[in-house]
Amino acid sequence: MKAGKAFSTLGKDDGSGRLDLGSLLRVFRTFRAHYAPYTRVLTLSFVCLFATLAAEMLTPWPLKLILDHVILKRPFTGQLAGLNGWLERDPLTLLLLLSLAIVVITFAEALFSYINKYYASGTGDRIAADIRVRVFKHLQKMSLSLDESAHSGSVVYLLTSDVKMMKNLLIDLPQDFIQRVSGVALYAVLMLVLDWRLGLVALSTTPFVWVLTSHFGTSTKGAVRERRVYESEVSSVVADNVEAMALVQAYGREATEYQRFAERNAKSLEAQLKALRLQRTYGRLVQLLITLSTAGVLWFGARYALKGDILPGTLVVFVAYLRDIYGYFQKFSLMFLNLARSLVSGERVAAFVDQEVTVEERPDAVPAPPFQGRIEFRDVSFAYRDGMDVLRGVSFVAEPGQTIAVVGPSGAGKTTLIGMLLRFYDPHRGEVRIDGRDVRSYTLESLRRQITIVLQEAMLFRRSVADNIGFGKRGATRDEVIAAARRAEADGFISEMRDGYDTVMAEGGDDLSGGQRQRINIARAIIRDTPIVVLDEPLTGLDPRAQAGIGAAIRRLAEGRTTFIVAHRFSTVLDADAILVLDGGSMVGFGTHAQLLAGCPGYRELWEHQNPAPAPAAPGFGLAPEPGGAG
Repeated sequence: MKAGKAFSTLGKDDGSGRLDLGSLLRVFRTFRAHYAPYTRVLTLSFVCLFATLAAEMLTPWPLKLILDHVILKRPFTGQLAGLNGWLERDPLTLLLLLSLAIVVITFAEALFSYINKYYASGTGDRIAADIRVRVFKHLQKMSLSLDESAHSGSVVYLLTSDVKMMKNLLIDLPQDFIQRVSGVALYAVLMLVLDWRLGLVALSTTPFVWVLTSHFGTSTKGAVRERRVYESEVSSVVADNVEAMALVQAYGREATEYQRFAERNAKSLEAQLKALRLQRTYGRLVQLLITLSTAGVLWFGARYALKGDILPGTLVVFVAYLRDIYGYFQKFSLMFLNLARSLVSGERVAAFVDQEVTVEERPDAVPAPPFQGRIEFRDVSFAYRDGMDVLRGVSFVAEPGQTIAVVGPSGAGKTTLIGMLLRFYDPHRGEVRIDGRDVRSYTLESLRRQITIVLQEAMLFRRSVADNIGFGKRGATRDEVIAAARRAEADGFISEMRDGYDTVMAEGGDDLSGGQRQRINIARAIIRDTPIVVLDEPLTGLDPRAQAGIGAAIRRLAEGRTTFIVAHRFSTVLDADAILVLDGGSMVGFGTHAQLLAGCPGYRELWEHQNPAPAPAAPGFGLAPEPGGAG
């Protein structure tokens, strides 16, 4: 049974390139629960953010006071009138205090900014790690629908690069947005309060900056989306070539695959350069508008100062505020670029975790008792998509200890039927029952704990041999691992390996022969010791000697257990207690080999196609034991 991937769409691009507020809000709704554990730290971070902003606004005021009152000898007014005595008696001390005030304000700004960035950044890393755990857990719960597919490269990219961008989207961008919008608003109010005429001049180009921000933000997001699509394709090409390196080399397709990679890599680079070009263009245009505003403020401000309408220090504050306010606008270009990058990733991650888990545990599910092994399918139908049934009205009973063979042409629904036992997917109609009870009434963990599956392809991990075998049973001891290996006739070649059972295997077990991999796979199944066993074409692709050597291990695994064996080769299932024949999703026959030859035309046709001349059946799934057979 191939472990298909159930993620056909991972936040596909709509091609619009718009900065969709709805998408942004959807992402925040999906992940807002991740803020809860860090509420206090985030509150402190935001307090320090506004303290930093306040310190920035105070920065030019000591210089204004020095210029207007210490140098030009203008008396203080209002709440500062009490400083006039110092101004008259000891202006140098007042100058020193105002100079020190600049240092104190700058130090306070640096301190508050440090605290803000430290806690915000650390919290962002923690939230990203929490989301990665959530995505991985959701991945493990996804349906194994073979009718849906997404390349493993896309999934790896999702769990690494996309999740990493969630820190920017959920922490950095909200802080940057609040700081810049608040800064622009507060600076605008202060300038209008200081002098409404200069304030209007200073803010006169703001609408144009906003139009530029909206336009370039949209275009930048489109470019980033395009780059993200090509980056995913690059990952897929790399994954293809790593997984099928031998095939690529054997068929002499290195040049073709290189061309595929080079084309997608070039398009990714082109999209990246486009986004960078848009960002730089935006920055230069905003800089031009800042220059126009600054020139206007200096022209009118200097004239007002010469006429005595304002103090020169006020003009200094205006220029400083103008620099800061348009500095925020300039930073909007970088913010929009980061938003475009992060929102594309955020949409994909949100789309993934929002995908429905097609097999969910019922609220009233109970732990399954020890199974006897009676399995019943009652009028079971299933479809991966509406109107495209894979199984239709399948009904049969397997008694405890029986061996049921499942045969039929490719696409008949064999693998889907077996997947129903483990609840990889549930029937759309009908029931699957074990010991008289619907499997949906059991908790998933307790159900699957009592079923063992041996796949056609031995799924081995880059871990020690002992860990791979012990994977079948939580807490397995070394003695149990060795005993299982002996029953699977794997102890001999394992003992000859460099570090024996502690030898770390290559990824996928590529350093072993097919027969050796399958024996470790069977040992892993034996150690589980469950009442129900599923064999999904475990001998496919093995040579006759390897098949014969593994046959004895399979017979030991199946002995006394309710066993399902899925096979294309009829010679491997002749000794089954019953043979279930599927064709086009329907059960067209159920009985012994002799009964089906006599009464099931579909089975007889398949049999005659594989066996044009009569041939005697070998015992034990057609596998005669061959002591000493090597795999």
